[in-house]
Amino acid sequence: MSIANFYRFRAIENLFGDYCELERQSIFFAPPHLLNDPVEGFKDIYWQGDEILWTNLFNHYLLCLMKWCIEFQIIGEEFDLEQHFDTCVTVDDLHENFQVEFSVVSERFIHSEYLKNLIGGISIHRGKVEDSELQCYLRIIHPFALYCIYERLEEVSAVPDNPFKNIDISPLRQINDGYFADLEKLEAKYGVDKVRTFQNSNTFFFDQSNVVLTFLSGMSKFRRNLFTTAFTSLYVKKLEQLMFPDWFTACFMSECTNSSVWGNYGKNHTGVCMIFSTEVDSDGNSHLSLDGAIHGRGRKGAIKGKSSFKFYPIEYEHKYESINFFESIARIPEPSAYKSWFSWDGIVSTLAQNYTDDWRQQYWDNFYKSVTKKTMDWKYENEHRLLICNMLGSYSQADTTLRYEFKTLKGIIFGINTSDEDKTKIIEVIENKVKENDHYDFKFYQAYYCRNNGKIKHYEMSSLQFKSSMLS
Repeated sequence: MSIANFYRFRAIENLFGDYCELERQSIFFAPPHLLNDPVEGFKDIYWQGDEILWTNLFNHYLLCLMKWCIEFQIIGEEFDLEQHFDTCVTVDDLHENFQVEFSVVSERFIHSEYLKNLIGGISIHRGKVEDSELQCYLRIIHPFALYCIYERLEEVSAVPDNPFKNIDISPLRQINDGYFADLEKLEAKYGVDKVRTFQNSNTFFFDQSNVVLTFLSGMSKFRRNLFTTAFTSLYVKKLEQLMFPDWFTACFMSECTNSSVWGNYGKNHTGVCMIFSTEVDSDGNSHLSLDGAIHGRGRKGAIKGKSSFKFYPIEYEHKYESINFFESIARIPEPSAYKSWFSWDGIVSTLAQNYTDDWRQQYWDNFYKSVTKKTMDWKYENEHRLLICNMLGSYSQADTTLRYEFKTLKGIIFGINTSDEDKTKIIEVIENKVKENDHYDFKFYQAYYCRNNGKIKHYEMSSLQFKSSMLS
């Protein structure tokens, strides 16, 4: 079996201190929000469905909103809605009393003239609805949804009165066949892209308005996220929970000669670059064996052991796969998906998923393409990554630090600015590791700037070779 090398840059504080990555032989898999690219894992999601699918989406929006309105009445202001927002919830997940009250609210909301016009119009007149357009519709219905929810809460004496009884819902009355006909005329005259640009600017306006509102009013984050149109943005963002699993990644490079990479990931060249030796299979894929992967759960908790992790090369381009939300609902059990999304009043959508083998293949292709793609700005990194796909929810962030076999660590390159003190600390740890693991071909290297090609190259520090007789 052939061998390939991959490089992992680390700051000195990662190797020692609280993390002790060098001593523990650990590799941390980070969630997307800890990575330095805010569009990591971006998916070009759109919504295209029939009347049943759209009815269920707006009903689900109402469900999430009502759930958190009740939580707000119980918990109060101090709560991080964004952190705890869960769109995988269904009516069946709720307490019986809540289910009864929600059915009353849902009947008034979904069967209102306003929602019938909206759902019918989208189903007939709109094809691919992008997130900015969806947010426009949700912002329009949000006040009416709050009105319906608190009207019921007032009726059952859960609140003293309905604070939204005088709310303005006039924009909702304008959603009719004429509205969608005008929208189609605008797209025909100016083009779809220009209309979408306007919808995006509308979304940007509301986003900044919510920030200003919070600043001027002193409104709590929970209250703002619930009662203003910030809820619509949060809801659309969190809908991806219903589609694809959480994921974690450990980043490596196929090269170690870029000065910018050393500056960014090697902390201004004061850190190190770790050289890992990996096995290459018959298909040309490189793998690294790590211990601590979760294989399942038993009575005593997680069952952990060794697993082989594949290196995924990053593709650098600005085009992302378009994915229909309604065709990718996969994070809830199939019976729940059919009950909560693919049927209404006993009628099944003609677009309901059958979850065939072909569907599963396309689903996972979409997932892995989305988490292994970055814009051209990052091409200089030549990144390859290991991935943990948390489909079953087995991993928490506390579980995503795994352990490599020391013999897979071929060597360490010291940065141009790595201090002698830090080098000495590293050498002392490695000396013990070499003896414990009988890994005497471990090598140290020193990085330097090559004037001939402008790259960061390295030479072997041959005087630091360990020999068995030295350690005996």
